Amino acid sequence: MSASTLLWTSHSPDQTLELGRWLAQHLPGGAIVSLEGTLGAGKSLLVRGIAQGLGVAAGEVTSPTFTLWQTYEGSRTLHHLDAYRLNSTAEFWDLGAEELFVQDGLILIEWGDKIRDALPPDHFCLVVDIVDHNTRRLVCSSSSDNMQPLLDAPPWSGTEEPRRD
Repeated sequence: MSASTLLWTSHSPDQTLELGRWLAQHLPGGAIVSLEGTLGAGKSLLVRGIAQGLGVAAGEVTSPTFTLWQTYEGSRTLHHLDAYRLNSTAEFWDLGAEELFVQDGLILIEWGDKIRDALPPDHFCLVVDIVDHNTRRLVCSSSSDNMQPLLDAPPWSGTEEPRRD
């Protein structure tokens, strides 16, 4: 196992959507992504971009804060969960989440840091930090070799070239 990190800067909501579309094309099948960051950082916006990149109509994607789990069908199945309202990992398991970990689609979990101990060791962690009103810094990391498809992909053209740490 190796650890890798990619860093991006988005200077607008449109660029965050663009990065999401890029990620949709380069995240490996079965990827589990913990989306982390403060309220309003742009996690749901990034999910909308990923969904668009999979061919899901923009208007279909909503934040699952109250429903907890949404599934969308595009070129790949997209499972979008929101752990914000969960009080424990046990509540996550009560959702039937174990079936998620045996699928080929993409699994995006907003507030995944709240249930980190339930996530498999090879999950991706994507942190969205607010720099200013429009600018976001995004850091994607994994402790596994599953980052290779992202590292080998052509760089996202919306900002600085992805940097590997």
